[in-house]
Amino acid sequence: MRQIISVVMVTSVMMFVACSNGKQAAQDGNENVDSVMTDSLGADSLGAGNLDESMEIGTISDMDMWLRVSPSEVKTAQTRRLVDAYNASVVMNSLITDFDLQMRMGFMYKAVVDAVKGMDVTKVEDSEVRSKLQDYKKEMLYVLTADSSDVDYEKHNPWEAKWKLHEYLSKKFNVTTFGEMSEEKYWNRYDNCSSVPEWEDLKKKRGNDDMVEKLKKKYNAAKDFDARCIYAIELAHAYEADWESWTFDESQNPAVKIMESLMKERKYSLYLFELWRKWRVLYQNSKGASKDSEIPNDVYNNFRNICACTILSFVEEHPKDIFAINEFLIISYVDNILREGRFPLGNQNFNDDYYLFYEKYKKEENGEK
Repeated sequence: MRQIISVVMVTSVMMFVACSNGKQAAQDGNENVDSVMTDSLGADSLGAGNLDESMEIGTISDMDMWLRVSPSEVKTAQTRRLVDAYNASVVMNSLITDFDLQMRMGFMYKAVVDAVKGMDVTKVEDSEVRSKLQDYKKEMLYVLTADSSDVDYEKHNPWEAKWKLHEYLSKKFNVTTFGEMSEEKYWNRYDNCSSVPEWEDLKKKRGNDDMVEKLKKKYNAAKDFDARCIYAIELAHAYEADWESWTFDESQNPAVKIMESLMKERKYSLYLFELWRKWRVLYQNSKGASKDSEIPNDVYNNFRNICACTILSFVEEHPKDIFAINEFLIISYVDNILREGRFPLGNQNFNDDYYLFYEKYKKEENGEK
């Protein structure tokens, strides 16, 4: 059972800074290995606001986040590999997410240790992968439970351990091990949806504050599922540019509910991943930007699971569709939203917000109003 503690936190105000790149960023930006186990609970560097918010903080390694497929649905060796790929990522992401929780919330120590101990790596069938996951779990438990004065963090850095496991899994389940993949053909197909021939023009209008009603009409008139996904994505951008179009009682981008309804339809689209990832950004924006904000990764992973199962069902019927296989692997391996990382002034949702909704920051960076 998931271990949850109700707490009252102080919500912080978000500031805008540019993201960094490189391997260190992929390792979540933990530069001070000597303080890897430090309880860093407190106000973010950007300063605390004045809004008290009651919320729940909980572990996820003790939750059932495995890909929701029944044995009867796993009909081929390819499908078994894809299920293993997803479930291996569940282990990797869940353990580092709970470790990240312990880093920020020291009072969660016992809950985190119990959750990590309970992580069942045997859900992964491949024996080699399972062995790597077991080693990773063992390493995480060692760093969590050993006396910090006895740990050489140069040799036992949990962020490095996660990075190395990610490298291994990226090679083990690389899309090219499932078939020939052409990046050029992929983007040519992705960017040219026949049911939305004006998509390129719509992208150029992101940031304009007069697009909501136009896009709502297009969304409501669309019959094709790809088109509905694309118009929902563009509507999300439009609402971010036009807050005056939100009703008084809306604290969340109005496109969030539309995007959720599309994912719940369980229809395949090449645009499901983009829909899910942008939905997650907007959902978290309504929860808070602070490192101490509620970050409901269980909710995000529930919808990730829905999308992944939808894509996998499509792959079962179209086993040679390498683009669908690629989409399944991409959505499987996106990191959970962490508290600590390369963005120092708040939780790591900012990185996706900046990258995926860049038009919001472009004007400010250019000195425009």
